Amino acid sequence: MNKGLNSIKQKRILFVLPRMVAGGVERVTINLVKEFQKNGIICAVALRRCYGEFLEPIKNLCQVFEISPKNLIWFAPNLSSIIKAWQPTHIITPFVDIGILTYFAIKKTRLDIEWIHTVHSSHNKISAKKGFHGSLRYHLDQIIASIVYKHADKIVTVSNGIKKEIIDGFACDIKKITNIYNPCIYSHDIVPIYKIPINSAYPPRLLAIGRLTKQKGFDLLIDALQYVPQPWMLNIWGEGEEKNSLQEQIDRLNLTDYIKLKGHTDTPIELMRLADLFILPSRFEGFGIVLIEALAAQCNIIATDCPQGPKEILGNNQFGLLVNNNNPDQLIQAIKDIISKKFHVNSTAMIKRANEFTIESSILAWINLINNKI
Repeated sequence: MNKGLNSIKQKRILFVLPRMVAGGVERVTINLVKEFQKNGIICAVALRRCYGEFLEPIKNLCQVFEISPKNLIWFAPNLSSIIKAWQPTHIITPFVDIGILTYFAIKKTRLDIEWIHTVHSSHNKISAKKGFHGSLRYHLDQIIASIVYKHADKIVTVSNGIKKEIIDGFACDIKKITNIYNPCIYSHDIVPIYKIPINSAYPPRLLAIGRLTKQKGFDLLIDALQYVPQPWMLNIWGEGEEKNSLQEQIDRLNLTDYIKLKGHTDTPIELMRLADLFILPSRFEGFGIVLIEALAAQCNIIATDCPQGPKEILGNNQFGLLVNNNNPDQLIQAIKDIISKKFHVNSTAMIKRANEFTIESSILAWINLINNKI
């Protein structure tokens, strides 16, 4: 599809997403738009439907198009019209379903556009939902992914683990795959702070942040906490389709005095700086932006050793405790160990690690990629 973009031509990047909810992909998009435009690159965003907690923030940064809010069948032709009118030099997509529809739209325009597809999630079997429909969706995803990876001009993975998955599992040109860590946090936000040690006189402040979806495993965390002796308090920040069922679970386990669903937050790092322990109980991850923020906040971390992200970020328990995926006993014991101060990561080590994932380093890699320097 890419026939050799003119390096002198003004770069115009169109991001294509399903919506702008408060998720990791959407946060990354906001950071990329903001930084690309600082570097003289014009950006716009095309959404299947204009909704989500991050809709207003992205509208404040760039032009936003709505593609097909009512009927998915019009996605490709409507996006094709947007592309012809806006004339991007590059198009960036996440998610393979959005990717294949965007591929059809680009083909229809017959324009010389470089298509970059980003991969944020694992293709591991564990990412499949249970049951016939979950299995069918997983295998369909594999087929669509193989088409997207074959035809995209460039593929950007958010972790080396994801990159290896694609190389091992899909027939595509290895040369067009580049790993670039998600732009997570500015270097000036990574500052040493004094953290008051966990004090038995006060309930330890536990924290979890993320979309309230099955993937994030908050149901596993809530279930585990019923076996952790008091005192402790947990705040879960985020919105999503599992909110009602999570609240029902909290009520059923008589944990309403100890676990609170707090809703959306725009200040995750500030919350982490005040917390004693950050927990990421995900069933699977591609990366895990919140782990970088927790490192920057010098907050104790527990994360499930789910496929990809957390293991790569936290190393072999160097910067936080990893527990086996779907292992409630290990999760319970890890929480007990941190509360009882049997495990603690040095703040200096956390700061050094967080600095390896700055927005500045990620954007530099992205600009080099767009300019065909990597």
